[in-house]
Amino acid sequence: MRYFPEAVAYYYKLWHEFEMDLHDHPAMEIMYVIKGKCQIEIDNRIVDMRKGQYIWIQSNVKHRLIVHKEAPCRMLNLEFLLKDQADHYTSIGELFHQNPTLKYLFDENNHYFLLKDDEAVYYTLRNLVLELDHHSPHNQLLIDNLMVQLLLWINRNRLELDQQTDNFHIKKALTFIHEQYDTEIKVGDLAAITHLHPSYLHRIFKTSLQMTINQYITKVRLDKAKMLLVNTEIPVTEISNYIGVNTSQYFSSLFKKDTGRSPSDYREHFRQI
Repeated sequence: MRYFPEAVAYYYKLWHEFEMDLHDHPAMEIMYVIKGKCQIEIDNRIVDMRKGQYIWIQSNVKHRLIVHKEAPCRMLNLEFLLKDQADHYTSIGELFHQNPTLKYLFDENNHYFLLKDDEAVYYTLRNLVLELDHHSPHNQLLIDNLMVQLLLWINRNRLELDQQTDNFHIKKALTFIHEQYDTEIKVGDLAAITHLHPSYLHRIFKTSLQMTINQYITKVRLDKAKMLLVNTEIPVTEISNYIGVNTSQYFSSLFKKDTGRSPSDYREHFRQI
């Protein structure tokens, strides 16, 4: 498929009491709820939407927006068509080749997807609309890349839909670990940000990743240490400070248990390679 998604309409809108006529259009549409709540009538059913949710609507599918007087709704909408790929750096066919699961988003039999965002979709969508507003020959590549990112984030949300609740909590825990590995991390910290009991968090974490929380934290820290040893000039004695391990002696012990080499030997071995 030598086509690429091109935006044809995009806008922010604060809706008060409103009932849209049932309609369809050739463009695919993303309707994102920034604030408040609304309803979408589609496929002869009413779909409730609230802040942080969005709906992907396939082309030529009849739908309408309903906003009640007592609950105004601010939305960001994007409509796009698949157009000739000539002016773009890649094609939708190449994206399907790289990630076959993307095809499911564009399957005409799937009239819509109602999805929950973890903020990645909104930030990408917002940046895309901003670049479209300032469109010039100099930012076309950035626009195309943001469109690809948007499709990939939406597809990830779709893939996670069936296990959304537990997966959402695990993603929050993983994000915290990957952002805070250089500090002391307690299971209580992760339980607090996920609003789960520590024992339940332990259980779903191990089921999902086949390792305990502490094993995962250690793995992240040692993976970072390996990268720093091979690709930087940071002294071996200081690496422990970069990965949240209390002492260089304990770091050396952990590292040798994992790799069979001391940090110094590891650095020397891989630099020779």
